[in-house]
Amino acid sequence: MMEQVPQWAAVLRCIQFSNEMTFETNRAATLKTRRLLLRQPDRDDIQAIVRHAGDPRVAFKTSTIPHPYHIGHAHEWLAQIDAARACGGIETFAIERRSVAGLIGMIGLIPGEERRSAEVFYWIGVPFWRCGYATESLREVLRYAFFDRGLGYVTGGHMIGNPAAGKVMQKARMVFEGIVSHGMKRGQVFHDRVNYGISADEWRNAIG
Repeated sequence: MMEQVPQWAAVLRCIQFSNEMTFETNRAATLKTRRLLLRQPDRDDIQAIVRHAGDPRVAFKTSTIPHPYHIGHAHEWLAQIDAARACGGIETFAIERRSVAGLIGMIGLIPGEERRSAEVFYWIGVPFWRCGYATESLREVLRYAFFDRGLGYVTGGHMIGNPAAGKVMQKARMVFEGIVSHGMKRGQVFHDRVNYGISADEWRNAIG
């Protein structure tokens, strides 16, 4: 699991900059990979969100997912997603298998203030770990960010105690950039943050 998920502070930042350099060009409603559908989350996903995000093995690897996780949290989060989408900022996709309906995780992009870069975030439900779904989703979101959206740079980060997230980013061709001491906070506890990133040029060179 990588940081982070939309919160009201990020939504308000999105609104603040929505009248400047917008994040609207070529916004996608749906992305597809060989096995996955990345689509807009909706109220039909609430039970799956509560079930998967409510698992402590997911929540405690992020700085923002509360635990215990209740249905009210899911409703609030979807409201944040809708508000962010309306202002042309944060984009969040529900991850779903093409062969079986139902949300198995989330992935998205939080634009930088200059709207030429973004931070990627995701989580995958525990029953779907070690299936390659996180890597497949991240590769498609990077393609979307650079090819469809024309961004110049994408970053991401994870708690130092979550090396699996780093392996996903490496498989998606993101580059290790360093460790920030106390760079993340969950509750009142600080954690070192491991940073990865990739530029549009690096991505194009990596995919040939």
